[in-house]
Amino acid sequence: MSDREIELKLVCEPAELERVKRAPALQRLKRGRASGKHLHSVYFDTEKLALGQNGLALRLRKSGNEFIQTLKTETGASADGTGALARDTGEHEARLPRGASAPDLNRLPADLRKRIRKLANGSALAPRLESDIRRTVHNLATPEGDRIELALDLGALRAGGRDAPVSEIELELKKGTPASLYRLALDLNEVADLRIGMRSKSERGFALLNEQKPQAVKAEPIALPAGISLADAYAAVLRHCLVHLMANEAAAMEAGLPEALHQMRVALRRARSAFEIFRPAIGGERADHLAAEAKWLANELGAARDFDVFLADILAPVKPVNAGIKELRMRAEAARAEHWENARAAISSRRYTRFLLEYGLFLAERGFETRPKAPALAHDFAEDALEKRLKKAAKLARDIEKLDMEERHELRKRLKKLRYALHFFTSLYAEEDVKPWLRHLSRMQDVFGGLNDVATAHLILDGFSDGRAMKAASARVIAFHEKRAERDWKGAIRLWKRFAETVPFWRKSA
Repeated sequence: MSDREIELKLVCEPAELERVKRAPALQRLKRGRASGKHLHSVYFDTEKLALGQNGLALRLRKSGNEFIQTLKTETGASADGTGALARDTGEHEARLPRGASAPDLNRLPADLRKRIRKLANGSALAPRLESDIRRTVHNLATPEGDRIELALDLGALRAGGRDAPVSEIELELKKGTPASLYRLALDLNEVADLRIGMRSKSERGFALLNEQKPQAVKAEPIALPAGISLADAYAAVLRHCLVHLMANEAAAMEAGLPEALHQMRVALRRARSAFEIFRPAIGGERADHLAAEAKWLANELGAARDFDVFLADILAPVKPVNAGIKELRMRAEAARAEHWENARAAISSRRYTRFLLEYGLFLAERGFETRPKAPALAHDFAEDALEKRLKKAAKLARDIEKLDMEERHELRKRLKKLRYALHFFTSLYAEEDVKPWLRHLSRMQDVFGGLNDVATAHLILDGFSDGRAMKAASARVIAFHEKRAERDWKGAIRLWKRFAETVPFWRKSA
């Protein structure tokens, strides 16, 4: 049996599952009595996990007296389909004889059977992961006619001699639209501390098997097809920003990677820029609300990021290290630890989960408004949007040699918004026209980024200059970087003049 499965996963502590059971939304929507199951599942793969690395999960599950083989495949999700947080997978099920101990590939469609054998390349499929779950299932029906299966899972994953607890909620859409999953999840988030679960049990288990730690992820290029509508481009860009944000959450929370926190802030800046760039043509009050929430979250993560940069890029290069520099590092590390705790608290908060769910709902039901006289095609809108951002930067840079620190910072922000707009729209233009122009802008952004780091260092050091030793250490750090900053600024002036003389690629295509 082949089917398509759309589900939204929420993870929480076991105590929160009890709160979910008593949630008013659950009591209001449930139909019939809950059912309980004990699910013992074994996942099969090659020794090198060839299936899992290619988006496949082959599972044999015992439920009561039944043995069910399931192959899950990632089908991908459109920008206006699942809303980016709900998973859209293909599912191929077959009942096997009682006592079955291995999958039967002959029960799969021919194309998938061929794909698995090709990936295995002669290697044996063997048990690699087990899950042992106690599941409570509620069948729900909304007033609009949507039907949802809500499963409360409590148990453990076992792989390679290691265990990982499972405490999660799966909302599976049986009938209706993915938006109903987000609305229900928002209701549940009001009564329990929940987080979005982006990894399936098999993905978690195989990561456990490999002792994989989550890594920071940079944004992939956005590929907008030629002739895409403005509304579809808007949804695609915003979904891309949301996926980028979520892809770095685990690496920030679990591994504490500074680059992951940085990438979360980049994703938030890109989302805020997208809301702002598209606002003259498409958006609305809900878009403005999401932009405000993105700003709140970026601010909550900002101080931790500032201290990461301060310690790694500002303080570390200063040599030799004397007592004052050592004390400055010690105090900065203590401040960074405190700000990281604040950042983790923000990411763990219900407000953060609500933001993600509202964002996902906004995309799933396409809750945006198109302004009167807005262009129908993204390409037509892109030219005006890029031109507007370039002119704003050029206006400020007209007297670039005379800019003070505050004006330099403002120019950096305007150039960054221009760069984000370029990333959103460059796939609509010829690559050979875009690359040289983007290369000039990227070099300029790198210089401006370094200048901003020095400006942030001034603010941090002002907070530590409370004694003679600290004042001396702070002055030494500033002196070390000011010479470089002045050289960089002269370089930025030269880069800007070269950049300003380059004809924008979108004018060539006009």
